[in-house]
Amino acid sequence: MTVIEQIYAIVKTLPQNQASEILTFAEFIRAKYLNENQSTDTVDTSTPWTELVYSLAGTWADDFPTLEEIRVESGEDILRESF
Repeated sequence: MTVIEQIYAIVKTLPQNQASEILTFAEFIRAKYLNENQSTDTVDTSTPWTELVYSLAGTWADDFPTLEEIRVESGEDILRESF
């Protein structure tokens, strides 16, 4: 009996939630070894660093609160612009 057949024989006797855990673990193992075996030579070096930085600038802007939003949530007064 092969390893695959042994795993299948065990998994088919398990309840659905436990079989799902086995599937999740198998996917984790596959992803782990795929990431380890990927070569770093696949990185695209044709884009200059400065061009890459400028192209990504502001990409996450909506994900981070402004200083004023943080102060409001913590109960602090919002800074007012001085004249």
